[in-house]
Amino acid sequence: MNNGNEEKETKDIKGQKGKGVDIGTVFVKCAYTDSDEVIFKSQRNAFFEVEYAGFTITKKIFDDRGIKYVIKDDKLYVVGNDTLQFANIFNKETRRPLSNGVISSTEKEALPIVELLIKSVVGEPAVKDEIVYFSVPGEPLDADFNIIYHIKTLEGFLKTLGYTPKPINEALAVILSELADKDFTGIGISFGGGMVNVCLSFMSVPIFKFSVIRAGDWIDQQVAMAVDEAATRVSAIKEFSLNLSREKELGKIENALSIYYNDLIGYVIEHIKQELDKAGGGPAMAKPVTIVLSGGTSLPKGFAHRFKQILDHLKFPIPVGEVRMAAQPLSSVAKGALIAARSEGDNSQTSASNRANGSILERR
Repeated sequence: MNNGNEEKETKDIKGQKGKGVDIGTVFVKCAYTDSDEVIFKSQRNAFFEVEYAGFTITKKIFDDRGIKYVIKDDKLYVVGNDTLQFANIFNKETRRPLSNGVISSTEKEALPIVELLIKSVVGEPAVKDEIVYFSVPGEPLDADFNIIYHIKTLEGFLKTLGYTPKPINEALAVILSELADKDFTGIGISFGGGMVNVCLSFMSVPIFKFSVIRAGDWIDQQVAMAVDEAATRVSAIKEFSLNLSREKELGKIENALSIYYNDLIGYVIEHIKQELDKAGGGPAMAKPVTIVLSGGTSLPKGFAHRFKQILDHLKFPIPVGEVRMAAQPLSSVAKGALIAARSEGDNSQTSASNRANGSILERR
């Protein structure tokens, strides 16, 4: 499924093995190479329960149409991209197997659904024990849980498929994807649905990395409560029509979204400042750092400009040279994980990154 936001460049990347997987709260996405192209394959990280009485005909129709599903305890769950169609028809909400960036502890169906989603985008290894890097969040600063169970569970799924899995911090993957021209030095921020992930890196080596659980879902929930609207309607406006460049003549929902975007951006920047303070006031960088923004929550027009405005207002403690959007905000984590996987056999992250900028396609 081509989302229309992908750019196409031509470079020779033949013969490269390895895959990168972004396991996000909203989407699971895999990046891999095919001939001279980088391919992104994604599935919505969601499921929807449908009434099921064990009819063979239901399974046959789903199989014929390629609809992914899980049957568990005599219940059938539609999984992935087709969930929205079913939710719209039955006027109900989809459910997510991930919450706050990690496998949900309250959804008992989460494990088989996440396993199916990973399998559907990753497929079979191209070679025995093919290396796959998969994204993991940083330890959250504002929540009392760790990510060990999440990491080990995902490792187990990928090992079962025949891969050699290795975790990579989500924000570090953004840096590998976007900051080759800066020797992988700078700040990567991934504004996702369940978490915001941050990493400060010097020549690809993390100085610090962390996450916060205020993110896109938090904005939806806060705005919905503030204006007494359904979170789904708020989310739709945020994703399809919000323009953060506009500051006047806003509707009720747009105004509330603007307010909570300001709050989220300020919240993230303040936590970065705290981590810089812990590191002794910030490392002595030779040059001003570049900040690169990615993730679905960063998609509204004007987001980078709004971020820069708030950054300047909050007096950031180290010099910032540029604030820019990732070239492909929804694909940068998967692409960075792919670069990490390919650098295993290349011994040069810079050349691996340059070759990763191949023809960009997205397939369902």
